[in-house]
Amino acid sequence: RTAAAAAAASMASVSWQRKACYAVVAAAMLTVVALMIRASRDGLSPSTPGPSSLALSDLMAFPKRLLRVEEARASTANSHKQDWGAHRRASMASYLAERAKCDSPDHPESRWRSVDTKAEGMQTFYNWSVPYRQNMEERPLAFETCEVEDAARESGWTFVRVGPFLGTGGYDWHDVRVNPVPRNERAKFITAKMFAPVTRDGRVLSYPPVHTHHAHMGLDGVHHWFDSHGDSICAEEQGGTACYLREEPEGYGLPLRESEHYELEFILNDVRKAGSPAMTFYMEASLRWSADASLTPVSRAHYERHDINRDFSTILLPMREDSVTWQSGQWLVPGQVIYSPKDQTPFFHSHRSFSKGMWAFAASPEELGLSLDLLERTPQSAVPEGSSAVAMDRDVCWVPRDGGMSAKEALMDRIGQSEAGMDALRCWLEPGESPDARTLDHVAGTDTSALYPEAWQQNWEDSWYDRVGQVYCNGTWDFEDGDDFTVVAINTLDPRLDEDGSWDRPNLQHIGFKLAYESFDEDRPAPNMELFSPTIQGWLAEHDEPLPSMCKFPASFMNHLLTNMSAVNYTTDSNCFANDLYAMSEDRQEDLLNDMMWEADELLHDSPKYGLVRPMSRVHLNDEIVGSLKRKYDNKADS
Repeated sequence: RTAAAAAAASMASVSWQRKACYAVVAAAMLTVVALMIRASRDGLSPSTPGPSSLALSDLMAFPKRLLRVEEARASTANSHKQDWGAHRRASMASYLAERAKCDSPDHPESRWRSVDTKAEGMQTFYNWSVPYRQNMEERPLAFETCEVEDAARESGWTFVRVGPFLGTGGYDWHDVRVNPVPRNERAKFITAKMFAPVTRDGRVLSYPPVHTHHAHMGLDGVHHWFDSHGDSICAEEQGGTACYLREEPEGYGLPLRESEHYELEFILNDVRKAGSPAMTFYMEASLRWSADASLTPVSRAHYERHDINRDFSTILLPMREDSVTWQSGQWLVPGQVIYSPKDQTPFFHSHRSFSKGMWAFAASPEELGLSLDLLERTPQSAVPEGSSAVAMDRDVCWVPRDGGMSAKEALMDRIGQSEAGMDALRCWLEPGESPDARTLDHVAGTDTSALYPEAWQQNWEDSWYDRVGQVYCNGTWDFEDGDDFTVVAINTLDPRLDEDGSWDRPNLQHIGFKLAYESFDEDRPAPNMELFSPTIQGWLAEHDEPLPSMCKFPASFMNHLLTNMSAVNYTTDSNCFANDLYAMSEDRQEDLLNDMMWEADELLHDSPKYGLVRPMSRVHLNDEIVGSLKRKYDNKADS
């Protein structure tokens, strides 16, 4: 508490106290929050470890690290010269060929199977509404799966199709959750994903006619493990809808533990004109797995702005005025960001209508010259008339207004004169007109004439639609545990969408930097994680008090680390945990949660593995468990 108070009082002058993080241990239903306050590194730069910091593990990891560095340098040298469209279309063609086996009589071992979700203990939810969460209807849902394996049964695809959905345009909302999703029992790694809306005959649909608001295949409570969004489609030259398929770079895989399970949640929107002919479509959410134990394990990280208590964790920013926003954090283990542009990693998620670029730096905001005094709250006047959006205290940004410079010029000028400088730049995405830089594509409108015979082709709005754009990285990005990173973005409404000044939707934005990384320390496994961080570590806008970052880890990751988990009846998934809770008395439930908190506290507070200090912690249960308890106790279990 003393350190937190000091950080609030003099954050700018004691930057090492800023290195704080709430570690939220997401047990698919359980989260433990801890504040990390890391000690100073004897005056050394975080990215430049001195001789005293070298350990045997560092020396042993050096050959592997050197190899990865050379691979990344080669990738960087060629990345700007490549057109990745052909590679991505070939990957999608291979995917479709494998999926076709599910419909072929020549492959009787691979057939679509309709799953009895109730009999198999799966929870499903499907609500339709228009507009969002108004006039809601609960609708039935079918779940189909198909397994296609290679001859040796060492790898394959688990195809999943959910639906059907019936849309008539008007930006309706198809809100779906399935938990858990079946997984192949031989899978040791995941090496690719494909999440996309498809027609009845399996055609992958573009945007328009269907917007993938989000599609998350969560892993034990970490939702942004694999995902797709409205900006997942590339410009046509770069692959178009083939970019819905994303592969791990060659030789890498995301490891799975036996206890881990998937949770699928998504929202699809039929964005055709209201009253369009009825269109039937599905969500396809498929994973490629491997049993090859020689793959190099990687972990997934999703870095996002701190939650503002708004739907989908967006931040409200000025609509027609350039604004700069950023978030920062620290690495938990020594390692390296995996860079493979053809495989779209790293990946930047935002609403492209407002995005003017993203830059990721290996430095803290203070080292980049980004300070608290630059920030101002977004006023309610930034919300268009008729919108229900409300400006909140954490909606803060920097609006450069001095010197006649553009926002980008002001940002780069400030960073250029900072302690870290532009040498700290690691990755970026800058929208432009070239195919790899296009983040908006113009799509011509359609009608219901004979030119457009199928419902999915009809009544498209003539407009600009989100496309992904290519993230590039400048050389390698190695890091040590405790090293800082900062993700900076510039946002304003693209004038092409507002030529007549009639745009009426607020600038509710995401700044999501998604990446794969590997750890160079075999004693400290790298977690799949989501990090929600404030503009400056330790700053809470509305109360001017410390606001640490919130880190979410899967339950299975903590189960792997906590050797004395006997007090925790966590077995394979959150449903088992819920059933265990049902069977207990209320006193035993409280004892169980206290035991879990104590176990996690022992790791976070006393273990040297992650160097965490815990001034305070809390236990969180996700909505599924809280809802289950409330139903059991007739909604009397609020406490």
